[in-house]
Amino acid sequence: CQGTHLPSSLFLGKEWDPKRHIQEMPTDAFGDISFAGLGPKVGKYVRISADTPPCVIYQLMTQHWGLDVPNLLISVTGGAKNFNMMPRLKNIFRRGLVKVAQTTGAWIITGGSHAGVMKQVGEAVRDFSMSSSCKESEIVTIGIATWGTVYNRGSLICPMVSVQPLRGVGGCVFVDMP
Repeated sequence: CQGTHLPSSLFLGKEWDPKRHIQEMPTDAFGDISFAGLGPKVGKYVRISADTPPCVIYQLMTQHWGLDVPNLLISVTGGAKNFNMMPRLKNIFRRGLVKVAQTTGAWIITGGSHAGVMKQVGEAVRDFSMSSSCKESEIVTIGIATWGTVYNRGSLICPMVSVQPLRGVGGCVFVDMP
């Protein structure tokens, strides 16, 4: 389910309350997504409610999207402020992250934006994916972003979608948050 925000004019002068101001309904934003610069590689995305049970999301990713069960979860968090990393440190971070994810069968989870440390993670995985031809060495990367921060999100609603599960490729989970 997803939250649909009701017109603000209905609540003028009233304090915003998610229980009163969000209407739950089945999602209309899900499917396949291509990221610029990744060639033919395609991922999955879905828009969910902030209170969707984790077991439902896990079942979607493993049973419907066909992702292998992870042996490890790597959560990379940090600010979305862009920064310059010394080339040597950047190289060590990228190689280390990719090696750990690849050798352990981990899922890498980030805040899903193209800024700050999340951008460093995305570029590390992209560079690895572009240089590797072995499908077995693909790295699952999952970006979890609030729906309001997603660029061009209108194009992700009611798209023509493929229903075929995609093995070994990450996805995006967009969360409706107040």
